Amino acid sequence: MFQQPLEVLTVAQLDAVHDRAMTILEEIGVEVTHEDGRELLARHGQAVDGTRCRLDRGWIAEQVALAPASFRLQGRNASRGLTIGGGSLALTPSGGSPFVSDLERGRREGTIAAHDELARLAHATEVLSVLQAGTCEASDLPDTSRHLDMEYSLLRHSDKPYIAYGTSGLRARDSVALAAIACGGRDAIEATPAILGIVNPNSPLVWDHLMVDALIAWAEAGQPVVVTPFLLAGATAPVSIAAGLAIQVAEALSGIAMIQAVRPGTPCLFGSFFSGVDMRSGGPALGMPESVLATIAGGQIARRYGVPYRGGGGLCSANAVDAQAAYETSMALWATFSSGADLVVHAAGWLEGGLTTSYEKLALDLEVLRMFRRLPGGIDTSDEWFALDTIREEGPGGMFLGSLHTYANYREQLFMSPLFRSQAYPTWTKQGARRADEQATVEWRKLLDSYEDPGIDPSLDEELRAFIAARKADLDH
Repeated sequence: MFQQPLEVLTVAQLDAVHDRAMTILEEIGVEVTHEDGRELLARHGQAVDGTRCRLDRGWIAEQVALAPASFRLQGRNASRGLTIGGGSLALTPSGGSPFVSDLERGRREGTIAAHDELARLAHATEVLSVLQAGTCEASDLPDTSRHLDMEYSLLRHSDKPYIAYGTSGLRARDSVALAAIACGGRDAIEATPAILGIVNPNSPLVWDHLMVDALIAWAEAGQPVVVTPFLLAGATAPVSIAAGLAIQVAEALSGIAMIQAVRPGTPCLFGSFFSGVDMRSGGPALGMPESVLATIAGGQIARRYGVPYRGGGGLCSANAVDAQAAYETSMALWATFSSGADLVVHAAGWLEGGLTTSYEKLALDLEVLRMFRRLPGGIDTSDEWFALDTIREEGPGGMFLGSLHTYANYREQLFMSPLFRSQAYPTWTKQGARRADEQATVEWRKLLDSYEDPGIDPSLDEELRAFIAARKADLDH
């Protein structure tokens, strides 16, 4: 993040958002369609009337205070562990896309082979420190058990920590079991989490059975849960940002409170995915100015409650890797890096509002992310970098292109992208006149070729495969 995250809300405005959110929880409440979830809330003294649950603001504050401000996440390889919190900016590839695309093979349904390929790409780059099961859907496998194959895809082709594929309690429990096998047992992953789970309330203000079951499963295992309302101004939230923020806080904090009620101290992230609707089509409009404001505000809100923040991403609504994709993604990433985010899901590869994971978009996004990562370092004003001796040597009218200072330091001081080059038109033409998306094909191919298999212990691999085979026998029949 930047040394000082941007702020768009005053203290008084933060207080107003909090107060309205608590009013929503106390007076309107949330629908909870999971019976055990309702019983959990009732045991904690909350008002339960049918499926409607009204939550006391004092209780919410007590529960949220139990969630840690930071935590350690450690995958199969302990040396790749990282701390989430304090503006950690852990970046993940896109996820959940039913389609994949690249210039050579076109747009097509996701497969397990594509998932394996994207896992290798994400592992090969130093930019992405957390992977994501379901980077694309393995649509060629049974939907009852494909989550097992996609999680194995990450465990086999990478040793980084990852976001589990947990769209239900059943799948969340399978993800916990696989992580426990891969990372030293249940006690080990409860002590130091190995996976992240994501839950999304059904906005506005509904916690459905699948999501509550998943959050209970992850909380029981002590695995961090990213509570992310998916709000579209003018559709799943009122059209005004203030109202959307109030619903976001109500949904996120009610989820965090339930998680703490299951297992106090379970790491949680306050998630933000706030955008608007294109009123001409009804589709999500990403990279809007309102999204920028809401993303930055989300960071402020998370810091107010003392929990890590999931926000932003390389998001766009564009259907092609074109100028619209570039502009919308740039807007979204400016907000992301300005907000003090700790976890950034969908940082690279997102296209078509998330329907497609694009190989070229992934390569381009990685390059932009490298640029943004240069910004938090700020400007070094130590004597060495004023280069007064070099200025004296060149004098008025001098040229620093050939100076020793430039030669010795240009690689460190100037960002040079293999994708974005400053070339004269004749040179560009002679070299094939490649557009940025065409050059991106070259770059993702190079990245894939650079992949080094982290390997896996044969006995561990056998244990993972045996568990998956046994679960498939139960799930697919």
